[in-house]
Amino acid sequence: MARTIKLEFNKRCLRGFSGNQLKMIACFLMLCDSIGYMLIENGVLYGLDPEYWTMALATEQGMRWYAFAKVLRFFGRMAFPIFAYLISEGFIHTSSPRWYGIRMLICALISEVPFDLATRHMVWDPSYQNVCFTYVIAIFTMYLIKKARKLPLAVRILIMGAGAAAAFLARSDYGALGVVFICMMYMLRNDRTARLVTGALLSAAESLGYYCISAFSFILIRFYNGKRGTVPMKYLFYLIYPAHMLLFYALVYFANR
Repeated sequence: MARTIKLEFNKRCLRGFSGNQLKMIACFLMLCDSIGYMLIENGVLYGLDPEYWTMALATEQGMRWYAFAKVLRFFGRMAFPIFAYLISEGFIHTSSPRWYGIRMLICALISEVPFDLATRHMVWDPSYQNVCFTYVIAIFTMYLIKKARKLPLAVRILIMGAGAAAAFLARSDYGALGVVFICMMYMLRNDRTARLVTGALLSAAESLGYYCISAFSFILIRFYNGKRGTVPMKYLFYLIYPAHMLLFYALVYFANR
């Protein structure tokens, strides 16, 4: 008599990504982008000096380094949508939106000098601010939108527009579009399909210069299971973000002495 084979699936494999797992993936992608920009373009290729940059790209080895940097930055563009999506999730689930915003503001202030050193090679450059300032503005904007939840939709859209304008004027990384992205993820929190489609479209718009690669981050976000994860990693990003920029600046500085 033929033996019947019963197929069984491991349900753990089908549970999707936790917030912590997505954050780790985003951190890896962020490091790829930073290596391409801070170590290779700003370091190996002397990207902050137009004369040396031109000389470096005139060589075959320089072009190879540049191509490698572009590949790293190409994949690195997918980091922001994941982080931004998780910012909206953090705001939705936090018990204290004010403390959430204050915590991000502290990270933004601590990260500004490392950001300017790694990207501009100067202690402070007021012309451009790190991405955590965009997150702070987005959190404050979501807070106002939440307070205005009983008012007409037009009012909430105006609040989002004001937040986007604030990010534009502050010249923070990812700026106005970053704030709009995060706020839309919050406002569409009850419609998963609209949230994913809108997020993918905004991500594509943000990465037009990189063939809309950021939209592919929503393949990963699609499998987000809505859970934080078992391992406490609440402050991981707050540590990794400024620390990796200080490390990369130090590597470039001492390599070029």
